[in-house]
Amino acid sequence: MHLSDFWMIFVVLAFVAYIVLDGYDLGIGLLTLMDRDDERRSAMYTLVARAWDANESWLILLALTLWGGLPLAYGIVLPALYIPLFLMLFSIIWRGVAIEMLAQYGGWHRRWGFAFGVGSLVAGFCQGAAFGGLLAGVTTRGSVFAGGPVSFFHDGYAVLSGVTTLLLYTLAGAAWVYANSEGALRLRVAPVGRAASALLAPATAACWILLPAVGPAILRTTGSRLPVWIVGAVILAGGLAYVFRAFGERLDAGPVYGTLAVYVGGLMLLLGLNYPYVLPPHITVHQAASPNSTLIFLIVGVGACLPIIFAYQSFAYWTFRGKLRVRDEEEALAR
Repeated sequence: MHLSDFWMIFVVLAFVAYIVLDGYDLGIGLLTLMDRDDERRSAMYTLVARAWDANESWLILLALTLWGGLPLAYGIVLPALYIPLFLMLFSIIWRGVAIEMLAQYGGWHRRWGFAFGVGSLVAGFCQGAAFGGLLAGVTTRGSVFAGGPVSFFHDGYAVLSGVTTLLLYTLAGAAWVYANSEGALRLRVAPVGRAASALLAPATAACWILLPAVGPAILRTTGSRLPVWIVGAVILAGGLAYVFRAFGERLDAGPVYGTLAVYVGGLMLLLGLNYPYVLPPHITVHQAASPNSTLIFLIVGVGACLPIIFAYQSFAYWTFRGKLRVRDEEEALAR
């Protein structure tokens, strides 16, 4: 194994940890936009406020792993994705301000709650648009980005990938709320989770089917990667089918397990069809990587930090474990 391949383990770990952990709380932000009951909104916000800042640690680590370990890719990606990345960062900042402001109120504050939901919506959409624009291919001349500020759009493909990401995050948010709540809130999110999983299936299929037609990227479906992407597609489809059924069953964590299967299958599909190309269609991980001496330094440094990140995040989730319960409408009327 080349040292740059080993470094990609850290990149993939940071990427997956971010979209799984921050994905569910972005999804909960989307759910607050779909609910009109302030008590349920406040309960969902509480689930996010427990550990949202720890979740975003992985976004910082992802930026570090790309900047330090894959400088060529980082230098090309930034100018190619300036618009969605800057919108994403501003929306994450705005969303963070809204979360802190909501903490100052005893109940739900509609203006800051709306800001929290819209920040989640814009951040999630921009992440999907940026990833779709990158996956469809980046125009380069040598080692320099040669496209324009809206090249990532790829004839609307970025919109499709952005909407697909919002569906994924909505599913993840609904699964997390379902597993960590009781009463009216739990009943409320179940149909939303089913709808998100049902819509995510054709949206994901459309993303992969249309990808070769919208940009220079080439899907590599032959050779040794063949079993990987096929297995990934099967796990992805199975996860979607399971999570659709799991909402409404007694196993509270069932939708969470199904959502994790969707993430795992999607990752296997992505790596099986694209690796080792980190910037489709031409630049590989080996071409984009830093010298071995730099990678060794980074592996030691990041490897030493990972146990600390895992420790404080695990402590946060353990400390704030347990279910939330929102009064049923009948109980509220009886009081």
